[in-house]
Amino acid sequence: MHDEKERIDKQVLKHDTLAERMQKTRDEIIKTYRERKKSEKEFLEIIKKQKKYWEDQLRVTDPQKDKERYDELKEKIKNEETLIGQIKDELNSIDKELGKEKEHKEKEHK
Repeated sequence: MHDEKERIDKQVLKHDTLAERMQKTRDEIIKTYRERKKSEKEFLEIIKKQKKYWEDQLRVTDPQKDKERYDELKEKIKNEETLIGQIKDELNSIDKELGKEKEHKEKEHK
């Protein structure tokens, strides 16, 4: 009878240890997503500033006098807009994954 109780106690301890490890892993995953999100937001701000710079340059460029430069600037703006869209998509993806992780975490706590 005593051996059976010890065996059960060991199993409970293993389960608790496993649950703690799973919780720590989940917390690390959430932390990583949050760091990625922060980095993506910082990158987005940099790209937005770069796009504004190109737009400012475009405004002062005369398409009649320097068509090549004007077209180059328009292309750069288009590329920045594409990149901004990609970053926003990535941020949405991160948000979805964060939501899933938080949901899993809540389920584990119940």
